Amino acid sequence: MKSVRLFDFLQFDGASWQVVAQDGGELALKNLATDRIRRVSVAELLSDESYLPDSPERLPSLDTAAVLETLDADAREQVEFLHRHVHEVLNGTPPNAAPGSAPKPGYDLANHLGARIAAKLDELATAGVVMTERTMFRHIAAYRDKGIAGLADGRTRRPMGTGARTDPRIIALLEAEIARQAEASTGTRSRAEARVRAAAAREGIPVPSRATLYRLMAQIEGARHPFGNATTRRTQANRPDRSWGRQAPSRPGELVEIDSTPLDLMVICPDGTASRADLTVALDIATRTPLAAILRPVSTKAVDAAVLLARAMTPLPMQPGWDASLAYSRSVLPQGMLPGDEEVRSSIAAKPVIVPESITVDRGKVFVGSTFTAACERLQISMTKAAPRTPTDKPHIERFFAGVNTGFTQYLAGYAGPNVVRRGTDPAAEARFTLAEVQNLLDWWLLAVWQNRPHPGLRHPAMPKKDLTPNEAFAALASVAPQVPVALTRDDYIALLPVEWRSIQAYGINFHGLHYDAPALHEYRGVSSRLPAPANGRWEIRYDPYRIQSIHVRDHHKGVWIEAEWTLARHLVGPFSLDVLTAAKKAIGRRDENIPGKDLLAEVNRIMTAPAGRAETQAARRANSAPAAVPDTAPPAHLAPVPETPKPEASPQHADAVALAAGPRPRRHARRIDLLED
Repeated sequence: MKSVRLFDFLQFDGASWQVVAQDGGELALKNLATDRIRRVSVAELLSDESYLPDSPERLPSLDTAAVLETLDADAREQVEFLHRHVHEVLNGTPPNAAPGSAPKPGYDLANHLGARIAAKLDELATAGVVMTERTMFRHIAAYRDKGIAGLADGRTRRPMGTGARTDPRIIALLEAEIARQAEASTGTRSRAEARVRAAAAREGIPVPSRATLYRLMAQIEGARHPFGNATTRRTQANRPDRSWGRQAPSRPGELVEIDSTPLDLMVICPDGTASRADLTVALDIATRTPLAAILRPVSTKAVDAAVLLARAMTPLPMQPGWDASLAYSRSVLPQGMLPGDEEVRSSIAAKPVIVPESITVDRGKVFVGSTFTAACERLQISMTKAAPRTPTDKPHIERFFAGVNTGFTQYLAGYAGPNVVRRGTDPAAEARFTLAEVQNLLDWWLLAVWQNRPHPGLRHPAMPKKDLTPNEAFAALASVAPQVPVALTRDDYIALLPVEWRSIQAYGINFHGLHYDAPALHEYRGVSSRLPAPANGRWEIRYDPYRIQSIHVRDHHKGVWIEAEWTLARHLVGPFSLDVLTAAKKAIGRRDENIPGKDLLAEVNRIMTAPAGRAETQAARRANSAPAAVPDTAPPAHLAPVPETPKPEASPQHADAVALAAGPRPRRHARRIDLLED
């Protein structure tokens, strides 16, 4: 407790002073070195960090003023009993006596202290309480020193340590055994007890009883869950050894988190098998807006991280091939799952385009590769690496993944559940959607549902009780901290795609066994680019691994990109990915570069228009495990349009999925494939 009195000497504001006068709430301080007088208020003096009295504090400490609130009922009753009698000995009257009341004759302050103590001991003896004079003197001394807290039995307030009466070596063995459970498979306490007993026997340490060991383990384990679920135990052990922090960005794009996680959904892969897909997302923290989301059947590569960055900064209509991919998915999905063009474009217009300023990523190879880091450096985006094996450094995107599973994934056929405990008998047999279809459904769900759903983590100071949607949060923050609306152009998007080098032949460009051509390539046929290594005279090729029906050739003479289509692209049912091309080559059974284009076209169309059912999935699994793939015997559909098939009625598995989007709408395309076999 700080105090100041007249004529006190003190240190203040880096000098030595003496209080020489007081006028109400102000003091006059005299500088002992210069004799200068300075007026300062009492409140300012006592609140200043530089104030230091030269004499020790004369007022008692109030640290133990609330000691009665910390005692149990019996201990509190004992303290109040002693306080009443000690107070009467020292002051003549009990603490609850009326002001001005006369003391009892034996406790009159005119009597010396010894006489008052003797009178009190006689009174206590009459009441049946035995107390010696020495004990009473000790209580009086403690009361004068610490107040009422000095009358409390110190044993009732002493903190109890873990195993205070147990051999410290036994405690060390138990600590080591509990820590050992973090990465081990879950066992029982009896196993831990047996290991501790064996270790103690080797060192010749006496072991307490089983009940004592169990009680000590219960005190040591705390929230580490050594004998519970292994996933919970590893999560608890992975917590940072520090206080929790909180990031509160105040403008859109100030902080963006990027991460990948397996989606709890079985999708149909190009080879006919069903497997889970990896979801990679870039999430803006200030508005909870997902800037981009990409699905892949395998782990994301570094070049895909750059593609994610390109999609995050490029509106969907400006991405090459997006319109064709959406139109194809609309033609094959159940009616009403994807709305018409006008509603899609209005939802795209409502979604903000946010330019990242800082990106937090983990230390996986997908995000520390040269492609992604070079793209961030070029765009002047700072990159922060999260601590190793610390998902708590990116808590917002982890919560976003949970929101995708509960709001989107669980309504689709093939939902696998978050873990094996909640998984169905065979979710792979229920898979009905291809990866491209789920990608388009996810893009639409993020636009129509997520961006317009209130989020409890988005609040405005002017409306602290109202949850805002991501679109509303962006509008609120943009009015306070507006940003320059920057979006990548089509050429910028292409420049961030993966790169390869190819020569331009008379027939065009051979890329992964497919021939690509364009009229603008005519003047460069058979001509060297004259670019140094690694080009070695070849031309720069950029491609989107998810839409390889066309590639982009860099004309460095004119500074433009030339879009070259596959020569058979007009006969495709829709855009296809590099994974589909790889599966088509494997199904044909020839891995060389001389597979006829008509055979590849037929196989690609077959894969995209005939998703596997249960029997076909099992056959694909057997084919993948065999030494060689079995060639497809279906007749090639060279230069032939895809025949129209009638639309089946949607099965019950898709009732929830259709509810994710708008209601049924008139269809302009009648082409439909049977995705919904029961």
